[in-house]
Amino acid sequence: MAYVSSGNRIGSPSFSLGTEVIATILDILQVGWSAVLARKVLAPTSQEVDIAGQLGREVLAEKKRRRISNLRIEEEVGTRASAQSPKPEGRIDIKVIYSFDEDEYFGIECKRVSGNKSDRLARKYVENGMLRFVTGKYSPGHEWAAMMGFVVDGQTDLSIRLIVDEIAAHKMELGLDGEWMAEMGFSGPSHLYKTGHKQTHLGTRITILHLFLNLN
Repeated sequence: MAYVSSGNRIGSPSFSLGTEVIATILDILQVGWSAVLARKVLAPTSQEVDIAGQLGREVLAEKKRRRISNLRIEEEVGTRASAQSPKPEGRIDIKVIYSFDEDEYFGIECKRVSGNKSDRLARKYVENGMLRFVTGKYSPGHEWAAMMGFVVDGQTDLSIRLIVDEIAAHKMELGLDGEWMAEMGFSGPSHLYKTGHKQTHLGTRITILHLFLNLN
């Protein structure tokens, strides 16, 4: 897949990210994940930081192979809810910076998920992941962001069902603006979904993509 510029102009910052850039990022993530699985370095007990780290390594390698110079990828990096914040309030797993402005990034938060309700991973996905975008701890004022669910037990459909139930239970907190639905606008990824949310205190709306990657 060729990389296409989002069309942002130098000196005209905008948090409006072109969908062609998102499509490129999703494609690189998919290729990177295949490379991680091929190396057989992960197990169902692997921790989130280790899984995300392995993926980040392969994503960087794939970006270099494609000679994409106008995307910058940063891992485990601090985020500020506003320019007035004296220090970072959060630490996001992956930032893909797509312009000369460091605030213009596609934020990706990673979480382990499973079909076992007693693991409470679906709740962590919502409370320690999605809510950070809604509150503006991550991606304040941005139109797009992503959650990646690493399915550790092979039960992708059940993992998704548990997350959907958890979203319904946190509907007000999440500022839900539209139902959970399959995302068909980006060719390629399977198990790709989206939800819309109001970042109420900012007066903005963010769409969160949900991509599920199976460890098996």
